[in-house]
Order: sequence, then structure tokens, then C-alpha cells
Amino acid sequence: MSPDEFLAAVDRLPVFLVPTGLLEWHADHLPLGLDALKAHAICLRVAERLGGGVVLPPNYYGRPGYSRYAGTLTFSDALMTLLFTELCDQLRKVGAKVIVLLTGHYGPCQMDWLKRFASGYEKEHASSGVRLIAQAEYEGVEIDGQTPWDHAGKWETSMMLFLRPELVRMERFREPTTIPRMYENPPHDWYRETGEWTWWGQDVPRDSSAELGRRCVEAIVERMAREVRAACAARGAVS
Repeated sequence: MSPDEFLAAVDRLPVFLVPTGLLEWHADHLPLGLDALKAHAICLRVAERLGGGVVLPPNYYGRPGYSRYAGTLTFSDALMTLLFTELCDQLRKVGAKVIVLLTGHYGPCQMDWLKRFASGYEKEHASSGVRLIAQAEYEGVEIDGQTPWDHAGKWETSMMLFLRPELVRMERFREPTTIPRMYENPPHDWYRETGEWTWWGQDVPRDSSAELGRRCVEAIVERMAREVRAACAARGAVS
């Protein structure tokens, strides 16, 4: 965006969508950056559905995480809190009324931190009227009676087959009994995995498809757009 385009976008709809993820091992058939790439693609579609809003570039900072697994980079609670505090401060400076923190990376460590941060930031800045929506993409969504979340299983594989098919290499899929590289005593080792892996009974090549991914993404986008519209209406922003 040029400055004029940016200012016009904020005036039209003061919503900022922040896609966040992690550089993390996602088996042999998916990219390390899957979480943020997925979140960014979803945020773009939410903005399109809303008819406005500003989507930030994807960021790859998050809490653990399979810290021992090949290629995974994870970060501390203190760093994440400082980073997102300053980010939200900057977004308020440029006019944000609603900030959407969409994480494509989840697990208890990430989600506990994200919810705690959003709640605390809103309370601290209550006088500004800013609203934080902080969630994983799967929250509030069901597909065929199932919550569409996993780690490199049929749900994430299907969403990437729909969103970024050029990054999915199904010919590389295998049922791993060992990870290509396991790092000893990494920082922020929260999961303390042994190296064994399971797909929770899924047949990933058979069960994954771009069509399933499309259904997931469309349901996620529709739910998020509704929530953002409601937040905008509550704060008198045009939606």
C-alpha cells in the first residue's frame, strides 16, 4: 500500500488482521512455515469478505511448538508478550479499532499465551476502546461434526492443498518413526517429545483433499467475518 491507500483503508474500516504462526516441523510433505502461511491466506480472504481491513505480513514468532523437531524455532513468553504489546501499540497509533490476532499455530502453550495476552491488553487499554480478537482458525468451526485441527494431518494438509497447493509434496509423505533431526535440549522445550509420531489414526494421503480444505477455509472465513463485523458494530466502525 501507498500511504494514501493505507489511510483510506483505515478510514474505511479500522480493522487490522495479524496472521501469526511458527517455523515448525510439519512432517516431510509440508513446509516449515505452514502455520503463518495458512493464517495469512485466511486473513486475506476475511478482508475480502469484509470489503476492507488491513492485513499485515505473516510473522513466524510463537510459543513452543515441537522445539526438538527439525527446523522448529520457538520463542519465550516474555519475548512474545513484548513483541505483541508493541505491535498492538503501533496499530492503535495508526487507528486500529479492531485487531485480529489469528494464529495458525496452536497447542496449549501457544493458545494459553495468546488468550492471556489479548485479555490483558484489552483491559489495560480499555479507555481506547480497542477490541482484540485472538484465536486459532479452527475455533467455533465444525466440518462433518469434527473440529478441523491437527498437526500436519488431514486438516492442515487439506487446507494447504486448497490455499497453497504448490507447497504440498504428497509424494514425500511417510509414516515417520524417527524425525529427520532431533535437537538436544533446545530452548523453550515445552513438549519434550521422544521422536515418536502419530497421525491419530488418519490416513493422510487418502483423507486429505483440496475440496476438504476449501470447506474448512470457507467456514473459517465466514465465522471470522461475522465476529469482526460484530466487533466493528459495537465500536461504531463501518462494516
